[in-house]
Amino acid sequence: MLASMQQRKSASIAKANEAAVPEVPAALPDSQAGFWLDAHYDPVANLKAFSTCLHTCDLYGDGDWRLAVAGLDNKLKVWKGTQMASEHTLVDIPSAATSFYADDQIPRIPALAVAVGPNVFIYRNLRPYFKFTLPPETVSDVEKTVWRQLYAGSLGLAQARQALHKLSTGSTPVTSCTTELQDLDEAGQEADLDMLSKQYKGEPPVQQTVITCMTTVKKAYDEDDAVSCLVLGTESGQVMVLSPTANIATHHWQLRQHVPAFLCASGLLDVEHRVAIATRHGKLVLMKNGAVTSTIHLDALPLGIARSHKGFLVGCTNSTVQCFSLKGKRSFCVNLPSPILAMHGLETAQQKLAKCLVVSLANGDVRVYNEQHLVSVTHFKSPVNAMTFGKFGREENTLVSITRTGGLDVKILPRTAKLDGGSSVTGPPPEQDIPLDIPKRTAVYIQQTEREKANAVDMHTTFQQELVKLRLATAKAYMKVMTDGQGATSTSTASSASLSLNATVSGLGPAFKLTLELCNNGSQPILGAALVLLYNRQMYSAQHDQRQLPVLLPALQYHFDIRIRCLDPEAGVDVVKILMHSSKSPVPLLSALVKMPFSEFEEE
Repeated sequence: MLASMQQRKSASIAKANEAAVPEVPAALPDSQAGFWLDAHYDPVANLKAFSTCLHTCDLYGDGDWRLAVAGLDNKLKVWKGTQMASEHTLVDIPSAATSFYADDQIPRIPALAVAVGPNVFIYRNLRPYFKFTLPPETVSDVEKTVWRQLYAGSLGLAQARQALHKLSTGSTPVTSCTTELQDLDEAGQEADLDMLSKQYKGEPPVQQTVITCMTTVKKAYDEDDAVSCLVLGTESGQVMVLSPTANIATHHWQLRQHVPAFLCASGLLDVEHRVAIATRHGKLVLMKNGAVTSTIHLDALPLGIARSHKGFLVGCTNSTVQCFSLKGKRSFCVNLPSPILAMHGLETAQQKLAKCLVVSLANGDVRVYNEQHLVSVTHFKSPVNAMTFGKFGREENTLVSITRTGGLDVKILPRTAKLDGGSSVTGPPPEQDIPLDIPKRTAVYIQQTEREKANAVDMHTTFQQELVKLRLATAKAYMKVMTDGQGATSTSTASSASLSLNATVSGLGPAFKLTLELCNNGSQPILGAALVLLYNRQMYSAQHDQRQLPVLLPALQYHFDIRIRCLDPEAGVDVVKILMHSSKSPVPLLSALVKMPFSEFEEE
């Protein structure tokens, strides 16, 4: 169906792409301007979902791939082509959706897994097939004893709250019932306690965690329809791998004080596998065969993770995409012009080695990167909040996006698209092959060459002597300026103090900001020092003419900001003299001259 729509719209693709891409960077070749082919756009689809809840799969094994959207409206919607085929109600807001093959039966029909709260709902042929529930968390014996005594009446409410508060402030995790009891008001505690007793039927409640992220890993074979296992990340910091039938957890990995937010798995579970975990607190945990190999502190909180040839790509909230190798070393970092909204890996069957990354930005751009090289830029009318790349319908390479306004956009990657973005910007420049225009040798040139060969030693000695004299004269002039206070940077080397002052002026006028950086280079602190500004009061006015300085400790740099206003911009410029004096000596400790810039006229 998508192929027929592509043929019907082929006449208007070029015009639509020109309207959608207002500006293409100069580093991109001209052939990349129409990188995507428009297949379908439904502005009133009314879809609200995350990228982790967007997935395409062959639900019936007929070769017609469908789109499954687990939305924020607690509904699972399935799209076939351009029409919504079915809709299913979920019990709560979903956190992730994916598909996997649970067995080797023919025909090959995958199962659709939707993570909702502590449960994973598995659908076969879009019918509820199985539900896996996370095992409850372990509750400490001390908490069980306190609740049992509270329900029995042998322990008072105040004593129970005190004991549970002491337990919650430690390193031992507590249940949600304990947290609710701590939040009760002083008034009406007995009624609230009765309500909690009825809610939990007088028994100490169990702690149930929830699923935060989900992905799949191949079990024994690296094939598209090979048997896979679900990998779950929980709120309690656990990462577990389910069996192919998703009825039991076969692997448990506990992350200390790390809550998984995004998962990315690669390799084979029975041979060698790796799992990259982007946590909620801004860390990247890399695991190999169940053992943590490295923990990386990210510059900002993660927004997504994808696999690449050299490792893992992590998108962060500081508008960067960072690549880390399998050993945890950062390979490169790509700075983006706008914050990231969504990201997804891009891999085609025609170009198996080209593992690219599709990034959606807040300014409406959708960019494709091959490692750190920019491949294409496409502008959307509405920013894309969620996306997925893969098969859809009968098409192999399709980008399915959900815009901020709830629209559904489908674009097709042409088979002739070039994903090697680095080939257009690397290599020697074309000017390298152009030969230089070397002039012909003249008689004067030959005579000068012979003279330099005969007197090479004397000429070099004279040059070195003149160079040393120039450096000495420059150093003397610089020292004179520094000691006389005739520059913005001044240094005092008096026996009583060793100070350095750097002054900079910022602003266009008539209001300026004078920033002073003062440093005590000596070994003794300086007490009772003050700064004084001397200037033409008919031209300038300062916020503080005098400033008492604090104790200037050695090797510390102090910053001071002084507001100066130009009273008459037409009078030109003048200098501001800065003096630093002490009550112990009539001679200034340090002085500097600051030449003020020309002032702009104030708008009326």
